[in-house]
Amino acid sequence: MHEFILIYQNKNMRKSFLLYVIVFIFVVGTFSAILPYPIFSNYTNVTEKNVYEINNYYESEYENNQTHTNKILNLDWSGIDCLIHNDSEFEVIDIETEQTFYVKRIGGTNHADITAVSQNDFETIKNLYTLSWQRHPVLVKLNDYSYLPASLVSYPHGFEDENKIMNGHFCLHFKNSKTHGTNRIDDEHQKCVAIAKKKGVEIIKII
Repeated sequence: MHEFILIYQNKNMRKSFLLYVIVFIFVVGTFSAILPYPIFSNYTNVTEKNVYEINNYYESEYENNQTHTNKILNLDWSGIDCLIHNDSEFEVIDIETEQTFYVKRIGGTNHADITAVSQNDFETIKNLYTLSWQRHPVLVKLNDYSYLPASLVSYPHGFEDENKIMNGHFCLHFKNSKTHGTNRIDDEHQKCVAIAKKKGVEIIKII
């Protein structure tokens, strides 16, 4: 009789364990379907529109040279932050003169903090903008076919990168980026981003 009771209890324990496993799998599956992935990633603020634009950027990496069309991506800063990571180097095109120079992102959270890649690039920037706090509309080249409208402040300030080409860094703003000091969107930067987007359409047609 005692052995029968033990067998009965063991069967009940196995059934209970199996039930717990099924409930656990169901809860985890439901939880994963409802919440975005990765849950604790910086990318959870990227909108559906940003995802579409980012996919356009990555797809353009594989386009055939004979079928591609240059495009300006209308991304918010939250999406751009995913594409232009720290230590990445990229080409910048001045909207007014169409001159180009290369910069490197060295930091920044609300916008990109950048520095000139070489001394020649720094000299080009000085000649274009005379190192002022004025905002300047520019295009950032992501790849051969994709560009971002942006606004550049060319006055060196704050920390600098290890190469110390310039005494400080520049600020590069994008759509809906914010300043570090006020944590607010700067209207003048946004005006330059809009100018870069509008005029950039004609520039990339002849690049």
